[in-house]
Amino acid sequence: MTALAPVRITFRLHRFEALAFIALAVLGVGLAFVVGARLDGLRFDPSCYDTTGLVPPSRACEAAMNQFYMMVDGEAGKVTLITTMVPFLAGLLLGVPIVGREIERGTTRLAWALSPSRQSWFLQRLVPILLLVAGGSYLLGVGADRLLASSMPEIEPANAFVQFGFRGVVLAARGVFVFALAVLVGAALGRVLPAVILGGLLAVLGIMGGSQVHQQILRAEAIEMAEPGPGDMWVDQLFRLPDGRLIGWNEVEQYDPPPADADFTGEWPTLPIVTFGVPGERYREVELREVGALAGGTLVALAAAAVIVQRRRPG
Repeated sequence: MTALAPVRITFRLHRFEALAFIALAVLGVGLAFVVGARLDGLRFDPSCYDTTGLVPPSRACEAAMNQFYMMVDGEAGKVTLITTMVPFLAGLLLGVPIVGREIERGTTRLAWALSPSRQSWFLQRLVPILLLVAGGSYLLGVGADRLLASSMPEIEPANAFVQFGFRGVVLAARGVFVFALAVLVGAALGRVLPAVILGGLLAVLGIMGGSQVHQQILRAEAIEMAEPGPGDMWVDQLFRLPDGRLIGWNEVEQYDPPPADADFTGEWPTLPIVTFGVPGERYREVELREVGALAGGTLVALAAAAVIVQRRRPG
């Protein structure tokens, strides 16, 4: 048996899911670059309109803006849906059958009896699909970056928190994390359909929970900013009291009561506003931290799956 024989066997076992993922990944990346090029061709000069809104744009400028943003909302929005959803669906539908379908069909009895070790059997089926999910998800993340750069020409994706987690290497890391959870649940339950349902639920909870924790970390790291740029992450807006303390909207009325005059046309609150955010220049650092956390969760899930494979009965 050649060295590539286990790889061929693995892809034969998961041929439909693998081919569907490859086709959707190629479609998503191709459409992202095509739509991105079309948006680049329509890109208008932002200086053609007054950002304050006091001066109406010319007809030519307004037509260019309308055409550009119609394509962003229409074509780019549909392609973004593909690049965002495919990695998660692929991780779930390719991960569960790695062990779960084999147990459900009863083929593990013979396979584990003939294999030198269960761990080698597990790795032979895991690694090729893991690489496929990681590679395809990363390419979709690259396509999402390309589409974002064309949809929002005022930002640089490498220094912007826009669509964080749904593009670039973080998207790939999330897809692999979902894959690892799906492998674990499939090995634990030994049935495909229940594992897909439970795996999807755990994936949503895991990613949402991790995002909440990361958001709390970023809130603690936020700094005072004069005016957040389009690539910065807005975190909070507080008010500064004369003694230097910062308060939120819930407390502002205690120190700066709203005017009683119904005809009041001035600005309220009158306290100085302080905006906190995370500069876009920190994107790569934050991205690396998120990928590290997801990689850690992925390793834990796959290690747990390996333990289950080693200890559970074949049927």
